[in-house]
Amino acid sequence: MSVVIRKMKVEDIPDVKKVDLLSFGALVETRYPDIKMITARTDDSILSFMRSDPDGAIVAVDEFAGIIGLSFSHVWGRTGWAGPVSVLPPYQGKGVGKELVKHSLDYLDVRGCSDIGLETMPESQVNMGMYLRIGLRPAGLVLIMGRGLAEADPPDESPTDEVMVERFSESRAKEDILSKMRKLSDTLQPGLDYSPEVVATQDYLSGETLIATSGNRLVGFSIVHTHPRREGMQNAMVKALVISPAAGDLPLEPLLAASELLALDDRSAEISVSVPSMCSRVVDVLFSRGYQVVQTYERMMWLGSSGMSEREYNLCSWSG
Repeated sequence: MSVVIRKMKVEDIPDVKKVDLLSFGALVETRYPDIKMITARTDDSILSFMRSDPDGAIVAVDEFAGIIGLSFSHVWGRTGWAGPVSVLPPYQGKGVGKELVKHSLDYLDVRGCSDIGLETMPESQVNMGMYLRIGLRPAGLVLIMGRGLAEADPPDESPTDEVMVERFSESRAKEDILSKMRKLSDTLQPGLDYSPEVVATQDYLSGETLIATSGNRLVGFSIVHTHPRREGMQNAMVKALVISPAAGDLPLEPLLAASELLALDDRSAEISVSVPSMCSRVVDVLFSRGYQVVQTYERMMWLGSSGMSEREYNLCSWSG
């Protein structure tokens, strides 16, 4: 089998969608029989990955079968992560996935990332085994916690006079806010920078970023993706929720409430938040707001630190 790994092109999107659908469809059928059907990714979701890091979007091409696998890379300052990674079922277990992941990890290394990893489903022995053989190591469990957003049961706004939440898109001082976001990100993990995700979310109309301030201080922000990742889905996702260590718990519920209302305004039926299992305070707050654990991921590290902490609020998803 002769396979070449190359940069993804826009004209590859139909084949990329097919590979992703067949790959994840086979996984769902095997591991999650209660899920009736998985749909194709939207063109916009794939384009947003490609445009945010064109050189990190790659495909594996067989000389006869065409595109048989794919991987994306994401850079947040000196933090980089890979995913999603997909391989057509007939080519799984033949080293294609391993080569795609290695290319993505090496690419992130060349980009200057010092903290590099990915997330995978811990119940998949095949995936876990492959990642361990490559040299990735488990760093901690991430809980995907979700809740419905029924019109008849609107989210609690949890008002507070001490914290104001506004939309980044409506701000007149975007560059100043981005600068403050970089400083806050770096406070939580040296070199981490969420501003590229904020800009991409706005530029590619993936959703909105919510800014929490107290006085003139930025005390937190929430990047919310409301554009569907798969056809027919109405699920919003908090891609990152970050709170200044100096602010304590104060901005947490206002940001969660604002994220829920934003998702509801954009007609999302559900919303999910990724939380390190060790961050028990956030888990308790989410349970109190009606969230349930809907999925788990294991964060796997190739280099550096995972960024997960029991005491600091650096909630983010490294899955596509």
